[in-house]
Amino acid sequence: MTKELKTVEGELLNISLNKKKIVQGWLLLITTNEEEYLIQQNFLLAGFKQYTFNRKIYKSNKSLKEFAISGEEVINQAKQESEKNYLGIAIAIPIGALLRNILPVEWLWGKSNLPINFLTGMFNLSYFWLVLMLSFYLISYYRKKRFESNLKKIGGDLVRIGEGYAKSPLRITQKILKWW
Repeated sequence: MTKELKTVEGELLNISLNKKKIVQGWLLLITTNEEEYLIQQNFLLAGFKQYTFNRKIYKSNKSLKEFAISGEEVINQAKQESEKNYLGIAIAIPIGALLRNILPVEWLWGKSNLPINFLTGMFNLSYFWLVLMLSFYLISYYRKKRFESNLKKIGGDLVRIGEGYAKSPLRITQKILKWW
């Protein structure tokens, strides 16, 4: 079975199903011939130089063009949300200091590596990366299920059509999101 490759050009937009909050981890690609594709952005890394990571690509039976939100609107929403984050930072700093004194450090980083032992260090790093990748996967899974349920509320359905990657990095401009 061979995979069929298809090159598409279009405009990448964020999605906001309620016009208040952007759907995290998803982009809407509207091609030049008005086809719509949903691109799942999270779990895998962005790619480094010549290495590209495939992203899962989906289609919906409901048009999501009316829920698309431009880059300019995203910037305005980010400014409004960042003003609210100051309170969270003021609360998080003292709570972080309290948790540091209450919880054992070994729960996150593993056993202390003093005196230095190569095997203990490798185990600690492996444990850290395993926890990090598991966290990324769980966040990705949660975002997908939440997006599917929100899509069903508006009468849509999500169907995976394949995987793809950008030929060049994703850039955020002041007006719109584009593939460059």
